[in-house]
Formats: sequence, structure tokens, C-alpha cells
Amino acid sequence: MLYKIKICGLTNRRDVDMVAQLGADYGGIIVEIEQSPRSQALEEAFALSSDPPLPIVAVTLGKSVDDNVRIVERLKPAAIQLHGNESMEKVSALKRKVSCEVWKVIHLPATESGEAVDVEAALRRMRDYIDAGADRLTVDASSMQKGTRQMGGTGKTVDWRAVRYLCERIYQPVILAGGITPANVVEAICAVRPYGVDLSSGVEREKGKKDADMVRSLVTSVRSCETGDAGFRNNPVC
Repeated sequence: MLYKIKICGLTNRRDVDMVAQLGADYGGIIVEIEQSPRSQALEEAFALSSDPPLPIVAVTLGKSVDDNVRIVERLKPAAIQLHGNESMEKVSALKRKVSCEVWKVIHLPATESGEAVDVEAALRRMRDYIDAGADRLTVDASSMQKGTRQMGGTGKTVDWRAVRYLCERIYQPVILAGGITPANVVEAICAVRPYGVDLSSGVEREKGKKDADMVRSLVTSVRSCETGDAGFRNNPVC
């Protein structure tokens, strides 16, 4: 199986070119999300995504349908990824107005929080988003940060067993996010068998700047899962 790799939170053209050269399948640009330290203004995102060396995913949070359409028209991404609590109606309306794919993030409690995962509620929500037109779904972690619930970008993992359960019960591709690093990506893929993985801080030594050695290590590890090398076959989680 070929697993897709999305490196998100790209903030400079050097990193866009580097992750493409090292084998990432998608580059993610966070657009106009004030609370994110990796957020880009629309024109900054345009400069990063012009004539891109790999498919670009524009990541937004809680925007209106019209604002998301504006972003798509300016950036012409391969997909727009909705990272908030957007309603099914918003997803459906956006899908009718854009030519790119629409990806939707589903948030589960971070494993470290100790919160129980209501997998049946998550499954219903995922199916509803698919019915509304979502082309792909991403499962990411949410956690409380200084009294506010942070939706993704936490650097924390989710319950991989729960995500595996969800993946096995829907027909649209599911991308795993939340605390993925070169060190745990093989275990994560083995446990979940997702369509792909999505990460940002897991390949950074400095916030907002990707590390080439870490990206190279990540890509090598993911590709080893595809070829079924001994390290993957002998992983006790598999």
C-alpha cells in the first residue's frame, strides 16, 4: 500500500521546495488562522503556492463559505482542509462552489488528556461529512491549552486503535495527524493503516522551519512500510 505524506505548516519557499524534493506528497499552508504561529496571510500563502512543486493544501479554520471560496480562487490549491467545527451545510455549500477537493478534520481527544473517545459519535460525524461532500477526512488531536481547547497543532497523539476502528468503517480516505514524528510513524501506520499521515512540528527543530534530515527520515520510514521491510514486518503492533 502507498501511504501519502502531507507536511503541513510550511512558512517559506525553501521548505516547500525541500519537502517536495524529499518525497512528500502534499504541502500544507495554514491560511489566516491567527492563533497558529505558522499562519500565513493570503498574499504570503500565494507567494508560497505559486507554481508549486507538489500539490498544495490550504488549511483554514472556522471561515465562512465565501471566505474559503476567496482563498481557493486566489491560491488554486489541490485541496482546502477545514480545521474547525464547520457544519455539514458549510461543507456541502463549499463543495458546490470550488473545483478543488474539500478535506475535513475530525478532532479526537489527545491520548495524554485521558478523555474517553466516543468512537460511534465520531463515526457518525465522519459519515455525515462524507455525505456532505468531504473528499478526505483527517483525524487530529484536540486538547485544552490554557483554558482553551486547541483544535490540532497540539503535537499530541490520538488513540490509534480508535482511528483504526473508524478507518475500517468508512469508504473515504482517512489521514492520521497528531503527534506524528519520524520516530513513531512506522508504529502509527502499522496500528492504523491510514490513507496517509499529516504532520508539522514532528519534522521541525525550530518552530515554522522544517528540518531536512527529519523530513528525509520520515519519508524513508513511511516508504519502508510500503515495501514491507523487516523493521515493519517485525513491528509487534502489526
